[in-house]
Amino acid sequence: MNAKQLREKRAALIEQMQGMVAAAKAEGRNLSNEENEKFDIINNEVDELRASATRIERAEELKKELASKADEVRESAAPAKVEARDAFNAYLRKGINGLNAAEARAIQELRGTDTQITTTDGLGGFLVPENWSDFISATELFKSDIEQVATVIRTANGQAFNLPANDDTAVVAAILGEGTAATVSDMTFTNVKFEPFTYGSGLVKVSNQLMSDNAFDLASFVGGQLANRLKRGINADLTTGADVVGPPAVSKPQGIVTGSTQGKLLTSNSAITLSEVMDLFYSVDASYRNAPNAGWMMNSSTAKAIRILGFAQTNDFPSYVPGMSVGEPDMLFGKPVYINEDMASIGADAKVILFGDLSQYYIHEAGGVQILRLSERFADSLSTGFIGYRRIDANVLQGSAIKHLVMGS
Repeated sequence: MNAKQLREKRAALIEQMQGMVAAAKAEGRNLSNEENEKFDIINNEVDELRASATRIERAEELKKELASKADEVRESAAPAKVEARDAFNAYLRKGINGLNAAEARAIQELRGTDTQITTTDGLGGFLVPENWSDFISATELFKSDIEQVATVIRTANGQAFNLPANDDTAVVAAILGEGTAATVSDMTFTNVKFEPFTYGSGLVKVSNQLMSDNAFDLASFVGGQLANRLKRGINADLTTGADVVGPPAVSKPQGIVTGSTQGKLLTSNSAITLSEVMDLFYSVDASYRNAPNAGWMMNSSTAKAIRILGFAQTNDFPSYVPGMSVGEPDMLFGKPVYINEDMASIGADAKVILFGDLSQYYIHEAGGVQILRLSERFADSLSTGFIGYRRIDANVLQGSAIKHLVMGS
């Protein structure tokens, strides 16, 4: 029974007790022994019913109180946070209109353009999260060969900025005689301006049937395709880009080869000797030559030609030492060799080898990597398009820090 039923039964018993007393009083007598015994039994039951009803009502009150507090906790608790990488993967697969509220909140934090339109896939891209998945780092995924060794500056927007450059290696300290004034030796600075260029990957199409298959790793496929395209285009320009300063004539970032200075000119247009490579090595000032980021850059065919020069030599110190483990660079005269296939091969007038402090090549990336989803453009072929963007500019800050070997005519 519930509390109400118990109280109704108790009220009926009380009426029965009152009726027994009233009947005896009307007859002008007291309750008989039998009536007293029955009265006591009913009275005990009345007391028990009252106690039982009170306990049930208290239990119901406590239950309501706990439920009310639980509702307050649920209302005050923050909604579960969706990781940016998960929201981005959902965006790739379902589009902006297919996201739930939590995913939509997370993806808006990745808005990568100035537009405020947030309900249409084709208007504005989204920045790729730094940690796109448990095994993909976006920073590494889209990094070109040169970005592995250059100094990379990342900013939130594409606003142009300047960096000062100064080569002070020719100025040395001098002993001052007593009472002799120091000679003024001003440092000469040059201004290097960075204005990012927008690189587009071109469209990658994925069938909607494949996208609907949850077993298909869409993020890795799209990311890999777009990253490889962007890396190929960007690395080529970062290697041999235009040497034109200031808009509107600028069409490309300044390449590391273009911004370097000549360290060794060969007479031959088809062969290199170790002594000529060493001439390039020592043409770089010791302050840059011994810098932590000093190294060589060349393509594979040039590296092979130099490595062959060491065969059958009897000198105690090998000039070219191949790396012994995965990811470990080869060493040439004790400095790492970085392979860049966009470097020129051996041939007439070709700048085939770089050496110096490669960190003096500065790369500016504005806004990170953006990916745009095009759900309507290929709807007639039941496909969805993806395109990636990066905004990049670069310059050699100290031309004397990085020098090149150029073949003869």
